[in-house]
Amino acid sequence: MAIFATSTVTNANAASGGAACSVAGASGSMTFTNWTSNHVDISGWVKDTAADGHHVAIRFRSIDHYTGWVTEWPWRTEYDGNGSTTSFTTYANPSGDDLDSIGAQVAVREGNTIVRSCTDWA
Repeated sequence: MAIFATSTVTNANAASGGAACSVAGASGSMTFTNWTSNHVDISGWVKDTAADGHHVAIRFRSIDHYTGWVTEWPWRTEYDGNGSTTSFTTYANPSGDDLDSIGAQVAVREGNTIVRSCTDWA
């Protein structure tokens, strides 16, 4: 069962927003600032919330409304086990106007396989 946070931004005309969700074993959040259709600054974290032998990860996702293309950006992974958190800051700057919708995907993973995940959109 996924628990979803309330989105704070409805489209890329806004300057900031956030996305957060949790699944059994993982929770995470991303805050978005300076958001335009071709750039966004991102700060986020992912936390391992279960002693289940799996690692957890979070990644930025974006949608270009014109093409419908969903881009799944690289994972940020936490390997240190239950109670551990990884925090980060980064940005996305695609070559086109691809950041019409943006969000975060949180996952419990085994290797490259997603065991459970949730996505929340800003």
